[in-house]
Amino acid sequence: MLRLSAVRLAAALLLVPVVSSWSADAPVKNQTLVDLKPNAWLKFHEQKTGDAVVFMRQAHGGSCFDTKRNRVVLFGSNTHSKDWQNSPFFFDPVKCEWSQAYPEDKPETYAVNAEGLPVAGEKGDHPWAMHTFGALEYDTERDELVVAIHDDHMRPDKWGKAVKHLWPQIKKHPTWTYALEKGVWIPLPCKPESFFPHSGTYSPDHKAVYCYRTGGIWELSGEPREWKNVAKGTFFGWHNNSVWDGKNKKMVIYGTNQNSSDVAVFDPADKSFKLMPTPGLRPPKDQHNPMAFHPGLGQIVVMVDRTKQKDEAAADTCETWCYDTAKDAWTQIPSATLPFVCGMNFNMEYDPMHDCLLLVTGGYGGDKTKVWALKIDLAAATAPAEAKTDAK
Repeated sequence: MLRLSAVRLAAALLLVPVVSSWSADAPVKNQTLVDLKPNAWLKFHEQKTGDAVVFMRQAHGGSCFDTKRNRVVLFGSNTHSKDWQNSPFFFDPVKCEWSQAYPEDKPETYAVNAEGLPVAGEKGDHPWAMHTFGALEYDTERDELVVAIHDDHMRPDKWGKAVKHLWPQIKKHPTWTYALEKGVWIPLPCKPESFFPHSGTYSPDHKAVYCYRTGGIWELSGEPREWKNVAKGTFFGWHNNSVWDGKNKKMVIYGTNQNSSDVAVFDPADKSFKLMPTPGLRPPKDQHNPMAFHPGLGQIVVMVDRTKQKDEAAADTCETWCYDTAKDAWTQIPSATLPFVCGMNFNMEYDPMHDCLLLVTGGYGGDKTKVWALKIDLAAATAPAEAKTDAK
C-alpha cells in the first residue's frame, strides 16, 4: 500500500510545472524566458490557425502590463470604419497564450446612450473601437485600465461614415476605465480630456495618470478623479510615447511625427517640464516607438527604426536603445537589433516575473501577431571587445 502511494506520488510530481526557484511559494515561470540569452531578441510566440484567440495586432492600439496577473494587455483599434476591435487582449507569458475579454462588438450595436455617451455591445456597456496610441495605462492602485483618449478619426468628416448618424447625438467622450477583476467598463464622471494622438503613463509613486499633448502635461488624480493641467510646454507633435521612470520618479517622453531624437522629462515634484539637451550619442530620429521602463537597469528601453529612407546605407532594421534619465545619455545594444522595422508600435512592456521585455509585432500585410522577448545585460552589451573575448 505504501509502495503504491509512492508510485502514484512520483507520477503526480511529473505533472507539476518546473519552477526556477526552490521556494514553495515561488510563482511558476516560463523556463524559456528564465533561460533567455542576454541581449538578443527571441521570437517567443507566433499566432497560428487553430489558436483559441487569433487577431491582427492594431498599429494604432496601445498596451500596458497587468502586474497583478503578470500579463501584457492590448487595447485599441486602427478603426477607420474598417476594424472594430473594442475588446482587451491579454498575453500570459507563463502559459505562452493569448486570451480575450469578449468578442468584438459588431458595428450594428454602436449607439449613444441616455447620458449621451458612445457605447457598443448588446448591453451598451462597452466603449467604441478607438485608436489608443500610447494613452492606455494600468492603474496598479485601482487594478484597472485607463483609456485617456477618444478617437478623433471616428468623426464623420474623417473615417466615421459608419457612425455618421450617431455622432451628433454624442454629448461627451468619457475617460473609460476597465476593472480587470470584474471585467467591467466604467466611464468616469469627470470632465474628460483626450490625448489623441499622444501618450501618457501611470505613476504608482503618485497614484496618478500623467498624459502629454500639445500644450503640456495633464494629471488624473484625486477622489473623485479629475483632470488637471499641471505643466505647460509643447515639445513634440503626434505619435510620441511615454513611460514612468520608477528610479528617477519622472515621466519620460520620446518620438514625434516630425521625427526627432529628443527626450522630454516631466517631474511631478516641482512640475518642471523640459526638453533634455542630450549631448553625444543619440538614436536615429523616429516616431511612434515601443518604449518601456526597465527597473533592473533603471533605464528606459526604446525601439528605434533605422530605414533606407532615412539612411541609404542601412537596411530596414529596428534597434534597441537604453536611455538613462539621470545622465541624459543613450546606449545602444547592437546585438539586439531586429531584422525588420516595427513601424507604428506602442506594444512593448517589461515583465517583472521574468525580468525581460515583451514586444508584440505584426499587423499589416498579413503579418501574424508575434511576441518577442529580450533579457538585457547592459554591462556585457557595452563591454569592450577584448573584455568579451577574455570572458570566454
